[in-house]
Amino acid sequence: MTENAPHRLYLREDQIPAQWYNLRADMPEKPEPIRLPNGAVARPEDLAPVFCDELVAQELDDDTAYFDI
Repeated sequence: MTENAPHRLYLREDQIPAQWYNLRADMPEKPEPIRLPNGAVARPEDLAPVFCDELVAQELDDDTAYFDI
């Protein structure tokens, strides 16, 4: 590689994304659910100490393709 990739990308205000894309919404085969260290499937209350309520909902959502930022 002869050129270095820029370490910063500057966007005009009209270029800043307003939504993020949830790839899982369009996957024909959904990935395994988030698991706890003991192997149990994580519930929303298990993620609450790490994420706010809105992010917990997004992390567990396999159906919504776009989320507003």
